[in-house]
Amino acid sequence: MKYKITIPFILLYNLVLSQNLSPAPNGEAGMLANAKGGSPMLNLVMMELRNNESNNAVNKTLGTPYSNDKFIKSKIYYDHDLQGEFFVRYNALNSSIELKKSLESEEKPQQLLADKKIIIKYLNKELRFTTYINKKKKTKNGYLSLIADGKNYKLYHRLAVKFSEGKAAANSMVVSIPSKFTHFEEYYFQKVELNHIDFLPLKKAKFLKQFDKKNKNVIEEFIEKNSLNTNKEENLITIFNYINTL
Repeated sequence: MKYKITIPFILLYNLVLSQNLSPAPNGEAGMLANAKGGSPMLNLVMMELRNNESNNAVNKTLGTPYSNDKFIKSKIYYDHDLQGEFFVRYNALNSSIELKKSLESEEKPQQLLADKKIIIKYLNKELRFTTYINKKKKTKNGYLSLIADGKNYKLYHRLAVKFSEGKAAANSMVVSIPSKFTHFEEYYFQKVELNHIDFLPLKKAKFLKQFDKKNKNVIEEFIEKNSLNTNKEENLITIFNYINTL
């Protein structure tokens, strides 16, 4: 009986690794092929960052496309079954996961192919590949972290990175502007009975408009009574935990 449980698990483990790992793109063609809605220019910058650190354009770029430049030991699950621990680095610009089995410099990172059944316990978040509707009402695919879960609503966090191209000085009287990566955070929510995840505005008035009229006043009263700030993640979690009791 023991073998009947173990063998399928091993097969699933090998299947996940073989089907969901691919070499991290390290050339112009690879970067362009693996773009997720980004421009060719952004991906060429990524190629430089990862493979030609001595390049002057890279050295003048401020910030990083990664949530953390280091590979962090993380647990990876497939359909809630633990597949093992790997060293993970999250590329928030292209919304992709890079991973290694060890921290040996000789080992090249692999890119985890997108799969909605995969969960990565990375730092203090659980990254999940998800479809969501962004601030501009466009449907996107990328990694979100589920940070509050209840009978009525789910709350998600998204770390995003924006690339701003630098500008060379026109003359000696003007200072050059370096290219830079800027990190920012977004929040999304899902009403459990609906099959879509929507952008969550954080300004109090717009935040309250996202909820049923019958609960809107009650939620506002709870926020004011407890001096909660909808711009703070820990307060958002508290608010959603309360909403899920209504």
